[in-house]
Amino acid sequence: MSMNASGAFAGTLVFANRKGQNVVRNLVIPANPMSTDQVTARNIVRVCGAAQKFANVSTLKGDSRASTDKALLIAAAPNGQTWNSTLVKGMTGAQALVYAAATTLWGTLSASHAAWESAAGGLTPVFPEVAQYLANNVADTPMTAGEAFFHYQYGLYSLGIAAIPTGTPPTYA
Repeated sequence: MSMNASGAFAGTLVFANRKGQNVVRNLVIPANPMSTDQVTARNIVRVCGAAQKFANVSTLKGDSRASTDKALLIAAAPNGQTWNSTLVKGMTGAQALVYAAATTLWGTLSASHAAWESAAGGLTPVFPEVAQYLANNVADTPMTAGEAFFHYQYGLYSLGIAAIPTGTPPTYA
């Protein structure tokens, strides 16, 4: 006789099936700190998610590249690693240093922001603006589509797939 159970029991235990094995563990209610660091990390993940969504469905090729960004990310992914985790690593870097570098560079290119906004809006699919939040889950001004697209391009650059983004956004066709 076998028994499969799943779900919470008495508010203290959780029964589940993991990789074919029945398991029981303590019910853990995760803490949800809305500290500045936690919210910043979540904002970065939102930007990476928008980039993954674009790369996953776009059939466009950037700056006369022979393949789509997704195909290039698949080729760049180390053995056993997925293309989207490779993209996230390329966009964030250790301790979010790549993301911070992209943010700093974006700030120096203020004269080119309109060109990046236009480029992001001309893509198929359109690169979206990305919701951003402050501590305690207070909505902040969304990251513009152009800035999110810039972060995506900087991530591709950090992986050796694209040139470093400048005041002139790449063209996709």
